This record gives sequence, C-alpha cells and structure tokens, in this order.
Amino acid sequence: MTNRDERIQHYLDHMCVEVKAREVHNDLRDELGNHMEEMILDKEQEGYSEEEAIAYAIEQMGDPAVVGKSMHRLHRHRMHWGLLTGLSSLLIISLLLTWIYTTNISVETFQFLYKSHLIYTIFGLVLMVFLMYFDYQKWKKAAWWIYILLSGMLWINPLVSPIDYGVQRFWSIFGLTIDLTTISMWVLPLAIGAIMLDKLRTKCDVQSVSTYILLVALPSFSLLQASDWVRLFPFGTATIILFAWITRKWLYTFVGAAIAGLITMMQLLLSGEYRRFERLTAVFNLQNDPLGHGSYNQSIMSILHSAGWWGNGSATSFDHHFKGYYMDYPGVMFIDVFGWLAGILLLFGIVWFLASMLKMLPHVLDEFGRMIVFSITMMFALQMFYSLAMTTGKVPVVSVTFPFIGFGSHLILEYAMMGLLLGVYRRKDTISLRKKPRQPITTMSK
Repeated sequence: MTNRDERIQHYLDHMCVEVKAREVHNDLRDELGNHMEEMILDKEQEGYSEEEAIAYAIEQMGDPAVVGKSMHRLHRHRMHWGLLTGLSSLLIISLLLTWIYTTNISVETFQFLYKSHLIYTIFGLVLMVFLMYFDYQKWKKAAWWIYILLSGMLWINPLVSPIDYGVQRFWSIFGLTIDLTTISMWVLPLAIGAIMLDKLRTKCDVQSVSTYILLVALPSFSLLQASDWVRLFPFGTATIILFAWITRKWLYTFVGAAIAGLITMMQLLLSGEYRRFERLTAVFNLQNDPLGHGSYNQSIMSILHSAGWWGNGSATSFDHHFKGYYMDYPGVMFIDVFGWLAGILLLFGIVWFLASMLKMLPHVLDEFGRMIVFSITMMFALQMFYSLAMTTGKVPVVSVTFPFIGFGSHLILEYAMMGLLLGVYRRKDTISLRKKPRQPITTMSK
C-alpha cells in the first residue's frame, strides 16, 4: 500500500468510526475515497507534489470526525415515532376493552380472556421488535421457500384441518394452534410480490403476467377448497392491487379484476353451501328476518342506538345475547362503552394511522422495501375499514378481525407485520448508496 493509500484509508477509518450504520461504510469509503483521489490527481496536474496534493485533499474534506458525524446524520437508523404512538394507542384500547369485558361479564368461561389476550400481545410485541431489527432484505431470498411452504400446507389443509363453522382454517401442531389461512392471507402476497417484483418491473410480458396469475391462483384455489371466503377476498384483492402497483397498469388490471370478481361472486352467491347468499343479503331485509342471519346486525344497531354520544360507561351491562361476540367485534363494544364521539375519533385515528404508513413510500428508495410497505398497508386498510363498517350494522357481519384490537392469535401476526414495516423504515437511509440516485458530495473546509 502506497503512502497515498495509507493516508486516505486512515482518514476514512476515522470518518467511519462516527457512522453507526455499518451497512454504508463500504459505500462511503468508495464515494469519499474516489472523491479524494480526484482532487489529488487534479492538484498533481497543476504541479503540486504528491504530499502537497494529499494534504490539500484532506484539508478540503475537513475533520474526519465532523464529516463522519454529518454522514451519520444522513445514514442512521430511523424510528417512526408517529406509527409507534398510534400503535401504542391501539394497544391501550385493546387491553382496556378486554379488561372491561372480563371484569363485567359473569360467565366464567370468559374470565381467561384477559390473560390470553395479554399473552398474545406480548408474543406479538416480541416478534415485532425482532422483525424491526432484522434485515428485511433477507426475506427476498427466502420468498420462494415461503411460498412453497405455505402453498403446500394450504394444499393439504383439507386433509388435516378440522371443520369449524364450515371453514377449515386451523392447524394444531404439538399443542400449538396455527391460523393457517390468516397467515397465508398476510404472507403470501409479500412472497409473490418479492418473487415477481423485478420480473414485472423490467419486463411485463405475457410470461411474467401468466406466472403472477398462476402464483396467485394456486393458493386461491386452496382457500376456496377450505371454504374460507373471508380470507380469500382480502388475499385476492391485495394481490390484484399489488399487481397494478408493481406494473403501473391500473386500468387493465381493474378491468380484468372486475371480470374475475363477477365470476367469483356468482360462484359464491349461487352456491347453496352454508347458505352464503342468505347470510350476505340479510343486511338488505333486516326487518323481514330479525332473528335469522340478520340478528347480529339488529343487535349491533340496537347497541349503537343505546350508546349515544357518551356511551354507557365501563360499568355497562353485557346481559344481551351479543355479549359472547364482543371480542370478535370490539368496535361495537368500544362505542357501547365510550359513545359515538369515541367511535368517530377512532375512525379518524385509523385514517391517520394508515395515511402515516402510505407517507412512508416516497421516503423508501428500495423497491422491495416499498413493496412491503404498500402490501402491509393495503392489508391493514382492508381489514380496518371493513371492521369499522361492520360496527355500523349496515354491512354483512363476517369474521373479519379488527387489527390490534380484536381478540385472538391474529394479534401476533399483525404485530409481526408492523415490525416488518417499521424495519423497512428503520433502514431506509442505510441501504446501499449504489441503489440511490447519485448526489454530488460537498466538501467541508475547516
């Protein structure tokens, strides 16, 4: 190594000490080192000696500690405190509602709910923190394996999963119950997007589009076989919107999706299995069938009517027949206890929460990271808005869970997805500089 190289490396070593994100050290060395070499060569052509040219370049760059601190401010790990604040609010609401419910209900069967809910929440938060600090780019390499594993489990699901209310969702492995279709609904769009992102962005031809359709069709058929329409529709909707976002062919995508959706709806409504047509259309004739499929809607609207602007308080009576379903539809209980005003505030809070996720997109320059943010935000939006719509009693009441608030093991998965999203934001300024638009480096003089 020449004297020139030693002095430049010595300068860069001192500069990198101040930059905590090690992911960008090599890129900063290349950028700043090449910039110093250019200055040295320019000065040597002007007649400076090598020692004088090196001294000039170091002087122009400035104190390595100052430069390093400046680079650290530009390329440090970030935390999205706004999203964490919103998530903390949902966590408090969730624990508060569960505590109110378990302390007011007299049925012993429901007394274990608070401990179970707390355990799910703790596991979810631990997983969220892990994924927040895990390098999300490593998931891209595992996308095919994740897709094959989940698709294979869905394929054999009808053989091993018990039928629960006509749906085959859960696997029991070593005493641990896994909600397979819910996991697939969340994870498979991410895996498919990771597999097809580069192919569709570089060459959106017939082969690439056909591959994407096939990757979506295989798990869709499995969800259809499991009779889990509630998870099938968000999965299908998410993959369609994701395809349009990746290819930027929104019009063609939605025309094709409208045709496919019409065929699917005909299959759903004309099938006599589990009387889905009656269950979904009951909302249009509640007066004619108050004790049938529309009984949930009638109960919800009755609760909303009695709540008023300020609610019935934490000591409200849960003696009506809807009491056993409060934890499945926590928005109803939230309004029952705290009133319409609190429900309106929850609506605005959810809109702000989702908008904060979408606002991350322009700041994330890595395409895979942007795809993760878009996919997760979209899935949260589909579930949150439909959960809020069910709270009015004016739409079909189905088993769509309210993220972060509803009771169940789905909490673990939702916190995990939030951890993955926050992990993308955390690394948005520490990805390789070669993937970012080149910007001129300004020297810092003493």
